[in-house]
Amino acid sequence: MEFKYEKNRIYTEDVHGELLGEIVFPAVDENSDQVVVERTFVSPAGRGQGLAAQLVAEFVTYATKNNLRVKLLCPYAKKQFGNHPQYQQLLAPEDRF
Repeated sequence: MEFKYEKNRIYTEDVHGELLGEIVFPAVDENSDQVVVERTFVSPAGRGQGLAAQLVAEFVTYATKNNLRVKLLCPYAKKQFGNHPQYQQLLAPEDRF
């Protein structure tokens, strides 16, 4: 799976350039190293292949490399962070679960 990066977004497309999935994480403010994972989306064509989990994992790698602090709004991302305790290093101590 090839992931593409834009500011505050990681996504992937099919061979025709159609969006298969994305994770969106805007910064809290322009000068902040804190981002909020707002949503994880997978199109019907990409469902059932583990793509959402791959997107969250790719985001965790990206956030770790870029020293980002993370807040979770997206229910799916919250679930993944719960299933993978090692991801919680990116959360503030008071946000860990």
